[in-house]
Amino acid sequence: MSLNDLTVLRGFEPLLQRHKLDTLDALFCAQGQRLDKPGLSSWRERLRLSLDDADSRRVLYLKRFREAPSAVQREVRRSGCRASSLAGLEWNWISRLERDGIPCMEPVAMGEELKASREQRSAILTAAVPGVSLEVWMDQWGEPERATIRRLIAPLANLTARLHSRGYVHRDLYLSHVFYDPSKPDNQSLHLIDLQRVMRPSLRWRRWIIKDLAALNFSAPKRLVSASDRVRWLRAYLGIVKLDATARRLAYRVVGKTLAIARHERSRLARVAKRSNNA
Repeated sequence: MSLNDLTVLRGFEPLLQRHKLDTLDALFCAQGQRLDKPGLSSWRERLRLSLDDADSRRVLYLKRFREAPSAVQREVRRSGCRASSLAGLEWNWISRLERDGIPCMEPVAMGEELKASREQRSAILTAAVPGVSLEVWMDQWGEPERATIRRLIAPLANLTARLHSRGYVHRDLYLSHVFYDPSKPDNQSLHLIDLQRVMRPSLRWRRWIIKDLAALNFSAPKRLVSASDRVRWLRAYLGIVKLDATARRLAYRVVGKTLAIARHERSRLARVAKRSNNA
């Protein structure tokens, strides 16, 4: 539904109005905890907002985009989902994944300002998903949690397989973008976040699948996730009991892409460190 110049999920209007977050200008003036990370482009911002909601606190996440580069805007137009802005792109993918039964973020509000079809600025507000990212959990876990990790192999494999079987690829499928809520049954405990780069490729499908699988493989720490665990995960993802020749070829390609991601990450961290030292 519409609320001033925003598109809002029904039911969130009172909360946004009470906190004066009911226009695009208001979203761009909002103050919250900055979630910037090294290397994040200056034209985008991420904030965490904690709002009073009746007798509880509601945590929302705000992404803001100002004058995104032309190359990024071209990617929005090529997405095939008829979005007009970066915020609109993620809003659209959230809606589509929800419709296809893939647990993800809950959209709250989205606004965009265009000039001659070119995005000037846009913003999207989403509700926090339950739990904490698997990346954070893995940083906290040790040997006592190995049983928990093995229990999550099948749910994570099934979630990834469901995403891919519906024709989607995430393109940022690291454990930092998979949230785990231990209070829920294992098969309901995982949610995907950060859907801005999702796409439904019509060409080079296998390439994008391998990139997703390699991102998960790269972000799973070796100290907790063994080679046997990784094979179990791949078997669960493929729905097979034993790796056949086709599955082994896929595994080799995933390993190769994982090594490439590792090289790229080392280069990125070196660039960030160099900029910090020169600042």
